[in-house]
Amino acid sequence: MKIIKLKKNFKDKRGYISDIFYKKNIKHVSFISSNKGSIRGNNYFKKNYQYILNLGGSFEYWYKKKIEKKLKKILIKKYQIIETPPYEVHAIKFLEKNELIEFSTLSLMQKVKSKDSVKFKII
Repeated sequence: MKIIKLKKNFKDKRGYISDIFYKKNIKHVSFISSNKGSIRGNNYFKKNYQYILNLGGSFEYWYKKKIEKKLKKILIKKYQIIETPPYEVHAIKFLEKNELIEFSTLSLMQKVKSKDSVKFKII
């Protein structure tokens, strides 16, 4: 797991522009809305890299490498990006109503056909 902070690449009196990705092979993008107290994830990917851009509302991001026993937790705040590599088990517990954008390096069809997402309950 890696947290990526958005940088202001350009700023003037109108506001600013933040580049989210540079030279990433993104093939699928989803908008996800979650209610307070809900849990998502509890899985890992075999090949897919997943990036989550938090648009608002903090949440707990639980994670561990598949082969590790120790579970870790970090609080994710608005406009932070989480990078989830393959074979990292992860789950999200939403502390408040939330909206996020999820970016994947595999297309939805690739993920479904290859059964890339594997359920693995951690919370």
